[in-house]
Amino acid sequence: MSVLVTTARFVGDLDSEFYADERQREVWNEASAVGFQVLNWALVIAAAILPWAAGRTGAWIALGLLVGWVAVSFLVLAYARALEVDLYVVASLWTPRSVVMVAVYLVGALGVILRLVLADTSDLGGTIAGGAVGAALAAVGVSWGISRTRRKARDSELARDAAESQAFEA
Repeated sequence: MSVLVTTARFVGDLDSEFYADERQREVWNEASAVGFQVLNWALVIAAAILPWAAGRTGAWIALGLLVGWVAVSFLVLAYARALEVDLYVVASLWTPRSVVMVAVYLVGALGVILRLVLADTSDLGGTIAGGAVGAALAAVGVSWGISRTRRKARDSELARDAAESQAFEA
């Protein structure tokens, strides 16, 4: 077993007796996945708000949040890969949800850059900030529309398949 897997098993307490029961293990794994995603969103949203709401201090905090978010995300991916599960092979990466996440992340990164690199001296900062927030909101709207259209198409297809099955059985 690699150092990464051994360390992750220790940190996650994966050898606990709690995991002996398969149902408990599955429920806990799902609950952990939900918790991880809530934490992902909370970190990225906070990082997107802090540079605009708290100036340079907020930008430094946001930078820490964004770096931490990336580090933990890569750790999760590396652990899964070490156990021969590659997210990039088994899942679609550019879902509406991931597009929104990237858009919010970019708003945070842009805020950090504007506050720390340009040091609030540019009048262009407000224009760029407005554009970034507008782009993030547009990405949310587009993602929601795409998701809704796909869901409707999938529901229609399922309804057609069910109707065909009933007609075939009759």
